[in-house]
Amino acid sequence: MSLMICGRTYADGKVGVRAVRIENGRIAAILDADDGSAEARIDLGEREILLPSAIDLQCALRDWGEAERETVDTCTRAALAGGVTAVGDQSNTVPRIDSLELVRKRAGDVAARAWCDFGIAGHPPANPAELDRYREAGAFSVQFWPWDQRPWRYPRDTDDSRRYFGRCAELGLTGLIVVDELAFQGTALEEEGERYALEALLRRLDPAFRARVSVTRPDSVETLLAHRERLPNMRIQAPHHSLFADREWAYGKIGSAAFHVPPLRPAEEVRRMQALAARGSIDIVVSFHAPHRLPDKYGSEPIPGEFTPKAGYSAVEVAYMYTLTKLGIETGCRCHCAGPAEHLGLDAGEIRVGNEANLVIVEEDEGLPEQNIHVTGSAGRGVWKVDPSGWHTMAKVTPLVGERLKYRVSKTLLRGREVFDRSRDRFTHADVRALQASDTALQD
Repeated sequence: MSLMICGRTYADGKVGVRAVRIENGRIAAILDADDGSAEARIDLGEREILLPSAIDLQCALRDWGEAERETVDTCTRAALAGGVTAVGDQSNTVPRIDSLELVRKRAGDVAARAWCDFGIAGHPPANPAELDRYREAGAFSVQFWPWDQRPWRYPRDTDDSRRYFGRCAELGLTGLIVVDELAFQGTALEEEGERYALEALLRRLDPAFRARVSVTRPDSVETLLAHRERLPNMRIQAPHHSLFADREWAYGKIGSAAFHVPPLRPAEEVRRMQALAARGSIDIVVSFHAPHRLPDKYGSEPIPGEFTPKAGYSAVEVAYMYTLTKLGIETGCRCHCAGPAEHLGLDAGEIRVGNEANLVIVEEDEGLPEQNIHVTGSAGRGVWKVDPSGWHTMAKVTPLVGERLKYRVSKTLLRGREVFDRSRDRFTHADVRALQASDTALQD
């Protein structure tokens, strides 16, 4: 069935009144007005805007040994409620995904439970020979966490990192490299861990490897920008909290639960990260969704082999809308939609003819001042705040709690099919797909 969506739409870098026709799950036409060629029609409300949906390439789906914290079912429904139609799983589940067998099992398990498209990632395999078949088994990415990488002072004459990165590129695997130095954690040099680790990475990274390099400091972004010409396949990624949660503010909001690894940065660095994103210097923003229970975040009893409290926050249900609120539609759509799609070579991420119709209808607030809830009984009409109590994810801890939002999701569409409707809090299953980096993207 064909569908026409009429109203304010973000396309070609601006918001304007348009009619978007969808056929066979793709955008078939973008018109100035409805020409009556579609079988069904959605008229956007006065304060609604049609945007591309987000692609979140770093989102812990949990399940398996951590189902009490989050499941594929709850996380992917939360993603749809946040305007996200594709999530890239993190590989550090329990058990850790570091074998061909576990990649295959994870791909099958997620496909059976997911409400949105998904990507399966693996750690470097314990048996290096299995890397050759990772993509065949269903992995779109290899993730290199600090414990998967050589220490910053590893002897250069025996460092095989560049060869390994080159092999990933040959096999058509994209990568995620989380930049930090474990040896500095808990020491006076903890704040400088990212700088030391980045210096080491830059001499190791193979130019052919299509890798997302995840950093949290503005100086790191500037350093990566200086290496753009030499590393044309490198993309700069930033976690959502590195743009919006400075250390003093976050600890003031939720206390010890604000603990994060890599650590939260000072307010001045967070402001600079926002400016870099607005300038177009950050390619991809991810939620870094790390769902934990309240006992995990506030418990004081040590958990063997784990940080206490656990590091990270729930973010997949709010990250896209919060970026739109703070940095505007152009920056939000570039970092959450177009950037990830370009990295993987997907026909998505923008409202453009030929792209998949992965869309979100957002409602814009009325811009009214907040009212005293004890006097009026509510914060006011059209006033929305980050309220984890209504989230679909199982984990509810975030330093963004109580922050005001300018946008919220009304409906989410996956290849033209409605998969989430806020007014009814209704989710609808659609055929989901596994993310894969296209061969074209990998050859660029």
